[in-house]
Amino acid sequence: MDTFTLEQLDFSEIQRAMDEILNQSFSFRDTVLSLLSGEQPFTLESFFRTALTEAGRSFTQDKQIFVSILVLGIAAALLKNFTDVFKNDQIGEISFEMTYLLLFLLLLQVFSGAAKLAGQVFASVQEFMKALIPAWCLAVTLSAGGATALVFYQFLLGLIYALDWLIGEALLPVLNLYMLLVFINHLTKEEYLSQMTELTGKAVGWALKILLTAVVGFNTIQGMITPAIDSLKNTAFTRAARMLPGVGNAAGGVADVLLGSAVLLKNGVGASAVLVLALLCLGPLVQLGVLTLLLKGTAALIQPVCDKRFSGCVSGAGEGVRLLFQAVFTVTVLFVMTIVVVTVSVRG
Repeated sequence: MDTFTLEQLDFSEIQRAMDEILNQSFSFRDTVLSLLSGEQPFTLESFFRTALTEAGRSFTQDKQIFVSILVLGIAAALLKNFTDVFKNDQIGEISFEMTYLLLFLLLLQVFSGAAKLAGQVFASVQEFMKALIPAWCLAVTLSAGGATALVFYQFLLGLIYALDWLIGEALLPVLNLYMLLVFINHLTKEEYLSQMTELTGKAVGWALKILLTAVVGFNTIQGMITPAIDSLKNTAFTRAARMLPGVGNAAGGVADVLLGSAVLLKNGVGASAVLVLALLCLGPLVQLGVLTLLLKGTAALIQPVCDKRFSGCVSGAGEGVRLLFQAVFTVTVLFVMTIVVVTVSVRG
């Protein structure tokens, strides 16, 4: 590994961003050096172990939600049976609305916490990518050329600011609207807003899929074109160096070594960036996944004994958290996919 090539990259901004985001000691430069020397700073087993630990911790924190919903469901069922004895539908409906309002307040608090967690992940990923782009694109420039680096530099900046608008101005407000529709839809015996609720949830899913398809398509096309252009330029430069009288072979050999070192460095930076993104999103994804399963499982458990509106509201909240999980996962995949495409397609 050429130390001069490594010294050209400044990881200080990346390290500063990681120190603010991750509550653990993690050296980006040391991770790059470990990967370049053939070591494995993290293994698949360690990721699985971390995920299982996070899942256990999340379940311990969220089990109170399960107990609270279960108690409210049992209370709603008992009140309904008690009021049925007096043959008074009005009293029974008032009793249901009281317990349903308590349930909605609980679910609103749960969903707000999940949305806040998702927002923090989005902000952390964007902050890390903003710090990564200069050093990573410089590594791409050293290994391939300016055309590839410029294209993906502009694309990543555009993607970061587009996601900032999409998430802050569209995604999270639409998901809040979705939760409100879920609550109103199950408040009455007739589901007057079921189609609107379903459409809102599907619209979020469609938007995320379209965004993922567009980014994958752009990366695939650019990954086939721009690296080939830079590779042609590098090949021409190397051949021209070999044609120099007297020192041609030595100059060509030095050029090959420098390009090879730059490609190796670019791969190390890209792999380290993917690793950091995985660490940033692993915990929140596990938390959102556990919460989704908990809400969906609770809805299935109370359905036989509760009013269908009660279990439907719990299931709708679980679907809202699942959409948050899908959003976080999609944003992570967008950046990981871009880094991987450039890392694999650019070979110097």
